[in-house]
Amino acid sequence: MHILNHAGLRACLLVVLFPLAATAQSGAPPPPGSGQGPMIVERVKSGFLVAPDFKVTEFNHHVSELAGAYAGWLNDQTFFIGGGGYWLANQSRDRKMAYGGLVVAWLSGADRRIGFGVKGLVGGGRATLLSTYGDFFDDHHGADYIVVPAPIVNANVRVREDFFVAEPEANVLVGLTKHLRLTGGVGYRLIGGARGSRTSLQGVTGTVALQIGGGS
Repeated sequence: MHILNHAGLRACLLVVLFPLAATAQSGAPPPPGSGQGPMIVERVKSGFLVAPDFKVTEFNHHVSELAGAYAGWLNDQTFFIGGGGYWLANQSRDRKMAYGGLVVAWLSGADRRIGFGVKGLVGGGRATLLSTYGDFFDDHHGADYIVVPAPIVNANVRVREDFFVAEPEANVLVGLTKHLRLTGGVGYRLIGGARGSRTSLQGVTGTVALQIGGGS
């Protein structure tokens, strides 16, 4: 009878302790190498971005300044799509240029102190240049059959042309605050569709911009 009492007591203890042991086992951390780990959740940083932009470039074989801006949506601090426009800051009646179009950019480290990116503009524009009749209507432009007196050949003419523009650019980003980034870069303005002034319109550009916004 005494043996049965001890056996019964052990059985009762097993019945009580087994669920507790199972519960403790299920709450234990996974063993190393099990493939499980802590889950990290990060908020996607996206938002509207606007950037006043200033360029120094060569226009009609002279160093000139362009003022403008671009604006659009910056997704996850990485991909930007929007539009932009620029115009000659020191223009006159005989010396004008303006262009704009779609702007696409890829940024790396936009939420850090130092980052970099690449940007491109594709669109169109219009320019006005002062030239001579001979420079514009010569045999390089398909008009060698035109015969005019020398005074007319050397006469100044104002030429207005529409053109296609593609402007790739590489930038360095410097984070100033949570919502401000200063960018500096170098690019090249490619011109197409201009009949007689393509070489006068295209050239290397140096740019400085202040990016405002873009998510936080």
